[in-house]
Amino acid sequence: MNLNLEVLYQAVHDLSFAVYVGTLVYSEFVLEPAASAVAPAQGAVVRRRAGERHMLINWSALLLLLITGVLRLGYMNLLAFPGTFFLTTRVASSAYGRTIFTMFGLWCVLAALGLLMTFALRPVLIGKIDPTLTSSERERRQQRMVSAARMMTIVMRADLAIAVVIAVLGVSLGSGGLI
Repeated sequence: MNLNLEVLYQAVHDLSFAVYVGTLVYSEFVLEPAASAVAPAQGAVVRRRAGERHMLINWSALLLLLITGVLRLGYMNLLAFPGTFFLTTRVASSAYGRTIFTMFGLWCVLAALGLLMTFALRPVLIGKIDPTLTSSERERRQQRMVSAARMMTIVMRADLAIAVVIAVLGVSLGSGGLI
């Protein structure tokens, strides 16, 4: 086995996770306060532009996390086909295996939240209010946008909290797992 591959898989995995968490922290503690400090129309433009990059970066990071996570487990001979959720029976019944399984489950939650943000909330936020609409239709559209923005904030904070839990679980693998 090649030690360089193991180092490469770990480096890309850790860097991908750092980028994922970093974009969430940046959005929560830098971007949102800055966008809130300017005129609402300007803040909306900033959020929309940042959201486009955030979406691309985070989907790339999530995909790399999945790929490198599987590669790392395969490199350590912990995968089994067929097996207990693709882990060898010995590993699946250990704290290490349960921690890996939990981390994967939480990764699935992050992916589901990403799908919600990408395909349900973001389209509402990037739409424009048509000036030909009646005032009641414009108001309803504006309310939908405000509600989507609030929900986006909640989902991104949940995303950050889950990512922190995954980080703690990942660190615990060094001592055999937490769960």
